[in-house]
Amino acid sequence: MRALSGELLLAAWDSGAAEHDLERAVTLLCLGFPERTRQEFYHLPIPERDLLLLRLREASFGPALSGFSVCSQCDARLVFTLPVTTMLTSLESGISSKPISWTENGKPMRLRPANTLDLLSALEIADAGEAQKFVLARCLDLPEAPPASLSEADVEMAQEKFDQLHEPAEIRCATECPECSARGTLELDMASFLWLEVRAAARRLLGEIHMLASAYGWTERTILRMAPRRRSAYLEMLTA
Repeated sequence: MRALSGELLLAAWDSGAAEHDLERAVTLLCLGFPERTRQEFYHLPIPERDLLLLRLREASFGPALSGFSVCSQCDARLVFTLPVTTMLTSLESGISSKPISWTENGKPMRLRPANTLDLLSALEIADAGEAQKFVLARCLDLPEAPPASLSEADVEMAQEKFDQLHEPAEIRCATECPECSARGTLELDMASFLWLEVRAAARRLLGEIHMLASAYGWTERTILRMAPRRRSAYLEMLTA
C-alpha cells in the first residue's frame, strides 16, 4: 500500500477531480494499491472496498478521522473525531464478502454484496427506490426462478437480507449538539470523505509549492521530492 502524499497525492487529485464519487473511490484504490487492477476494484464488494479505503486513509492522513456536520435541529456546527483503529477493528470483525442463501416460499434464493459496478449501473435511474430495486435484482441469484416471479413479500425479504449483509460495513457516529443537546447519528460515506481530504490536502500542497517556487525558483518536481519536514522548514522561514 502506498500513502497518498507528494506526487501521488496530486495524481489522485488530478485524476479524481472530474470523476463521480464511485469512480473516484476506484481511482484512489488503484493509486494506493498498484499491485491490483481497476477491474478487481470494480468487482470488490462495497464493504471490502470501504475497508481498503479506510486503511488507505489511515496511511495517508493519520490515525484520527476528523470532520464536521450540521445539527438537524438548530444548524449548529458539530465537530467529531473518530479513532481509525477502532473503526478498522469494527469493520474487519463485521463484514462478509460471502453470499447468503435462504429459502423463501419454497424458492431457493442467494444474495451477494453489491459492488461498484452494481452502483454505477443504477446511476441513470432517477427514482431512488427504483434504483435500489435495480441493484437488488443484480445481486440476487435465483437458480430456479426468474426475478419476475418474485412476490412483493419475496422482494421485501430480499431487501431485508440485503440490508443485513451491508449493515456491518456502515460507518456511524453518534452526535450530540452542544447548542440544543439534540442527539443524532451521522453516517459516514468513506469514499466521499476520503476524496474531500485528498482534495483539501492537494490544494494545501499546491499552495506550498507556489510559495517555495516563487521564493526560490525551484521546480514543482524538486519541491515534491523534498521530505515534508524539510519543506515545512523552508515554509516556516518564509513566513517568519
